[in-house]
Amino acid sequence: MSDQRKVLTIVVQATTALDPESEIYRYIMRASLLWENSYSIEVVDQQLDVHRLRELVQSLDSKYVIFMDSSHIIRPDYLEKMLEYLNQNSVFLAEPKIYTGALPQTDIIKENDLDYYYSRDTDIFGIAFNTSRLSHILDVFRDIDIHSLYIAYRLYWGIEKITPLEAGYSVSSVTKVANGLKINRGIKRILPVASTGSLEMRLYILRLVILFLRGVRQKNSTDISIIHLKEIINFYRLDEIYKYSEALHSFETGFLIWLADSVQDQYLYKQLSDSDIYLEFNRKSPGEDNFLLYSLDFAGSEVEVYKSYLPKEQRASFNNPKSYDFYSSPITPDSTIIFFDRPMQADDNAEHLYAYFIKNYPNYHNAYFALNPKSKDWERLLSLGFNLIPIFNEEFYEKFLISDLVVSSQIYSLNYRGKSLANSRFVYLQHGVQLNDMTDWVLSKFFDVFVSTGKVEYDYLSALAPKETINSGLPRFETLAKKVGETKHLLFMPTWRFNLQNSSTEQFMESDYFKSINNIFTDENLLEFLEENDKELIVQLHPNTAKRSGCFNFSDRVKLSDLSYSDAISAAEFIFTDYSSAVIDGSFVGIPIAYYQWDAEEFFNDQPYDARLSYEDDAMGPLFTQHQQIINHIISGKYKEIDQKYEQRRAVFFEGVELSKINSRIVERMLSL
Repeated sequence: MSDQRKVLTIVVQATTALDPESEIYRYIMRASLLWENSYSIEVVDQQLDVHRLRELVQSLDSKYVIFMDSSHIIRPDYLEKMLEYLNQNSVFLAEPKIYTGALPQTDIIKENDLDYYYSRDTDIFGIAFNTSRLSHILDVFRDIDIHSLYIAYRLYWGIEKITPLEAGYSVSSVTKVANGLKINRGIKRILPVASTGSLEMRLYILRLVILFLRGVRQKNSTDISIIHLKEIINFYRLDEIYKYSEALHSFETGFLIWLADSVQDQYLYKQLSDSDIYLEFNRKSPGEDNFLLYSLDFAGSEVEVYKSYLPKEQRASFNNPKSYDFYSSPITPDSTIIFFDRPMQADDNAEHLYAYFIKNYPNYHNAYFALNPKSKDWERLLSLGFNLIPIFNEEFYEKFLISDLVVSSQIYSLNYRGKSLANSRFVYLQHGVQLNDMTDWVLSKFFDVFVSTGKVEYDYLSALAPKETINSGLPRFETLAKKVGETKHLLFMPTWRFNLQNSSTEQFMESDYFKSINNIFTDENLLEFLEENDKELIVQLHPNTAKRSGCFNFSDRVKLSDLSYSDAISAAEFIFTDYSSAVIDGSFVGIPIAYYQWDAEEFFNDQPYDARLSYEDDAMGPLFTQHQQIINHIISGKYKEIDQKYEQRRAVFFEGVELSKINSRIVERMLSL
């Protein structure tokens, strides 16, 4: 048996050492109890592309090949089910049910669940390819990107229908949905043109084109031509099925519709109270109410994308009695208004604004706060008199349908019976302050009001959304300022590292991330300082890090926080972090802050967004890169000294925000919509 040809080769892409105790490796090895001689594992230590893939596949002797990434997630029985199926069948392709986020509890997909097919990741990962057939495709299509390979394979072999196996596989990341595809330079076409009558395949192609366009916005240029794009869009009639992409990628959907019919150069993007927002393509004569967003190079042909504010009377459906205008009903004390933060967690800007609103506007008796009833905040908010409704259930969506306003610190894709945030009022409070260049993200979202904090952020955001941006400051700042009083503790708020997402406990404890944080906790000089001055170092861990809190050496003087976010900050006399924007809250209310960045170069290389501000030139507290530097800053007492350089930066950063008027300004603006 051992001399026979293997059924399957598993190629694991692992840019760092593959942890033998990681979940994905354990689940792969578990199948060896029954299928030890049927499969083998190969680990590659670099990102795969078509050229590397061609060499690799041609060297394999197994009948089938599966590609995985060490960061992905599989069910415990994923490989066993796949091997059982492959060993009994002669197939071109076998695939599990594929997801982009966490694996659901059950793999229930309806026969015609077209939303699943559109949202399903279409990379090569998790799928069993017939090795010889894949090798042939790699020889035929030498000029496509690896992201297109799965679709090209199915188109070439005419595989129009696949019944997924009862085995879940997840790429465990929504980054691609947010940032799009990065098609390598030199690639000159997305896909071959091959007839298909499958709606499922057309949805996959729609997703591929949409994510390609999303990626081009970040790179600003591509070697793929407009002519080829139009050919793909028109051949597969993608403009007939754009409704599946519209909710998550409205910007790219408008681009696609223009490419399908370049005569129509305007796309209605978002309705507002007194005007509408349009995307305009290759506009000949820019005016006062429009401005250039992007100038994109498609294989030497330039496409300019503008944002325009036009009178709502110009909207094609404005006088159509069959098209309901969700702005036609003004906001009054009888209006239904919905506030919410995260589904499982309140204590953010929506909670604080809601508390202000119901206290100062008691005649608005249909104001609701939405939250999951299982949240630890549910009973607390009930005791405060909040009018709670469960979030994202049928009652919530019925309330959303009749509401005149939604107010939230988070942006979710709400869409119910023709109503969405694209055609109704939405106030975005933000969770924090934008320190990175989030231009592409901001331009992809729907909002009537975007809350900013201070002149620095306002100047950045108002260049993208001049009519929507307000410089008020965050609602939780008002609450925070009222809590600040006598303090004893220092506060450390480290962020998370995504490359540790699927690491084992042992691998986590070997990381520089763990060691750098734990070295703070165990530093003898710091512990002596805390003891002598009767102080504590309170540690507010990121939720992903908190799951590993048992790994750290906490003590009588270094404690894991059990306080709420606002209580932890308001009771601190000094706050430091690596990169979290949370320390800005402390700086706003006059608490000294600092940054300790032990891995700056590596950290910023892994980030999907570029830094917009400099920690060295713009931060409102000192920056340290060495362990002893942050320790000396604390034990010397320098953290308590007022430095005029940082005071001046604070004044510039928060210019325009009046503490006593934060909530009132936001409410005044939202009720005027």
